[in-house]
Amino acid sequence: MQRTHKTQTLKNLIAASAVFLAAGAAMAQTSPAPAAPPAPQAAPQGGPGHHHMGGRGDHHGGMMMKSIDTDGDGTISKAEADALFNKIDTNHDGKLDKSEMAAYRKSAWEQRRAEMKAEFESKFKAADKNNDGALTRDEFKAAFPRMADRFDKLDANHDGKVTMAEIQTDMQKMHKDRMDRMQRRGPGGASAPAAPSSSGN
Repeated sequence: MQRTHKTQTLKNLIAASAVFLAAGAAMAQTSPAPAAPPAPQAAPQGGPGHHHMGGRGDHHGGMMMKSIDTDGDGTISKAEADALFNKIDTNHDGKLDKSEMAAYRKSAWEQRRAEMKAEFESKFKAADKNNDGALTRDEFKAAFPRMADRFDKLDANHDGKVTMAEIQTDMQKMHKDRMDRMQRRGPGGASAPAAPSSSGN
């Protein structure tokens, strides 16, 4: 009975975690230094540079699968599922409580956000051919085609180039606006924000 309950709990956890990470990537996608992550239940919103294979859930669900499938055989064994359960069950009582789940979601989100931030910065640097710390419209479009229509908005000083600082400022403003909207809607009224990928295409 306990094993059945544990298995069902783990299935629910994997499903919830996949949804969280799928939604949860958002600010990191285009933000070099995003604001603090939202509360664990609130997932970040899909930014202009979101990259997906077929769909957002497919892409981030795949990332979740990869993180659990430690032997890379394309399936999750009971041993791998148990390893995830034990990782989250920090007090080792054989149960997952709300605080453990919240801590796991926060940790997974922060790790993914850091990875996407590094990926974005690497792509920005590679596109900056003359190493002046800024991208022209053409460089920006080549590196982040799905964000190309945001160039003029990101180019805050209208010098025909976009810097990491300008992108950071814009992303922080977007995040603040989103949080303000969520607060105005009240508890339970906000839709989950979507996830950014550093690919921008």
